Amino acid sequence: MSARSAQSRSQKESRATPASSASDIKLRPWQQEAFASYRDCVLRGDRTILIEATPGAGKTTAALVLAMHQLKKRGATRLAIVVPTAHLKVQWARAALALDLHLDSSFSNGKGIVAGDFSGFVVTYQQVAQKPALFRRLTTGACIILDEVHHAGDGLSWGEGLRAAFHEAAFIVCLSGTPFRSDNAQIPFVPYDEHGFSLPDYSYSYSRAVEEGVCRPTAFFTYGGEVAWRDDAGEAAAAFTDELDRIGQSRRLRAALDSQSGWIAPMLKEAHEMLARTRVEHPDAGGLLVAADQSSARKLAKLLATISGTQPVLILSEETEAAKRLKSFRDSSTPWLVACNMVSEGVDIPRLRVGVYATTVRTKMYFRQFLGRIVRRISTLRSLQVAYCYLPADPTLTRLAEEIEQEIRHCIRPKGENDDLLDRKRERDTDRPERPAWEALSSYNSGLNSVIVHGNQLTLFAAGQHDEIQSVVNEKVSERLDERRSRTEEKAFLSTELRKIINMAHKRSGKSHSQIHAYLNAQQRVKTQAACTEKQLRERISLVRRMMG
Repeated sequence: MSARSAQSRSQKESRATPASSASDIKLRPWQQEAFASYRDCVLRGDRTILIEATPGAGKTTAALVLAMHQLKKRGATRLAIVVPTAHLKVQWARAALALDLHLDSSFSNGKGIVAGDFSGFVVTYQQVAQKPALFRRLTTGACIILDEVHHAGDGLSWGEGLRAAFHEAAFIVCLSGTPFRSDNAQIPFVPYDEHGFSLPDYSYSYSRAVEEGVCRPTAFFTYGGEVAWRDDAGEAAAAFTDELDRIGQSRRLRAALDSQSGWIAPMLKEAHEMLARTRVEHPDAGGLLVAADQSSARKLAKLLATISGTQPVLILSEETEAAKRLKSFRDSSTPWLVACNMVSEGVDIPRLRVGVYATTVRTKMYFRQFLGRIVRRISTLRSLQVAYCYLPADPTLTRLAEEIEQEIRHCIRPKGENDDLLDRKRERDTDRPERPAWEALSSYNSGLNSVIVHGNQLTLFAAGQHDEIQSVVNEKVSERLDERRSRTEEKAFLSTELRKIINMAHKRSGKSHSQIHAYLNAQQRVKTQAACTEKQLRERISLVRRMMG
């Protein structure tokens, strides 16, 4: 076959629509856009694509459609999916059934064999890291999906193992709902610009997902008060309005979330009342409480049972029946689920509407993963479907709530800019529940401190006016969904779109971002993009697209 005919075949195949591979799958607009970006990658001859989409948007379906195209149109030998935790293997295998793909979710490194009636398999990152040579043999010419790819940087051996295992793969789909890490670890198969920021081929933000009705809008309720504890240094007390260093903030938060301190009970009571009101319009709506560790989960589950009058489902990853109990909760109308790490990522339970953030983890990644559990919209439910998140008025958590609609990319920072890593280590060292000197003392919850919707704090309400609060939240959400963007907001949106396509132009042409901007500035006779009008930003987008042909 000549080079020209091969290229023609490649272009013809890559123009295939996702529906041609799975006619019964109706894709959302963003998923169709992601497929178009995948098509561009194929035309360029790229072997990888990075898709960043907010938790709850439907990354699984998008990735499986791309994989189907690789299997049916590009000649991929099989499909291999890599996930961060074992309980996600069955979930992916079941999702693949919608495209008539049968995946082995119980693949064993010891056996190392894939039966002939499977299209591929689902394994964990740890499995791949343990036997990269085995997976290199199994995935030569295969399509790979790396789910929540930021986990590939969790350990040096994981990243090295992935690179060795999938060196001969035909195509690699990298997915992430939280495309950033709390450390400086580079994520395998993820490209970075000259400033160390990741370069997604396609990204879909939470803000846009809310506007398009793909994800639920979220209202955050923060609670204040004064918290007390005793440690090696003696007794201490601090209000959430007091300025503390990172270690002090960590100890204050830990004491507040202790079931014995008395602080968390009022917040749990109001979270349960909100769930009860939500179940009027959504009868099987559920609530999720995520605890710091398994011991805390057990104690908080007991407290929540007393407050709610119902026994919550307790999910602990160490228990053999955990996955079965999680599925049972998903298919039931039981009000409350209490867990720690097992539902932090990837679990699809759309009926969850109320979340209680009762963990001491304060990273962007974990916070957004938690939020992803309660924002998955149910298409058949005709209502605003607001999600409600309850949390302490910790400054870091409050800031994360206010910034939830901002896009964030992973950045590899230069050495010397990791000053917070030492603080995190100290936090972990001081947060160990087994330390005998630690004790949470009687604490006071002053009640609702703030209500945050779309990044803005609403006017505070009088205590007990929960119906009024919910009404105002719904009003603000409706206004946001109905309102037109201001010029400032429209220009911010256009600037985001520009960044995406300039990243693509950089990857295609090899030109640096500064070179591309210099060319655009010269064409438009402006000194900097910041000086562009709204019209000029639209023209700039057209210029970049023409650059890429």
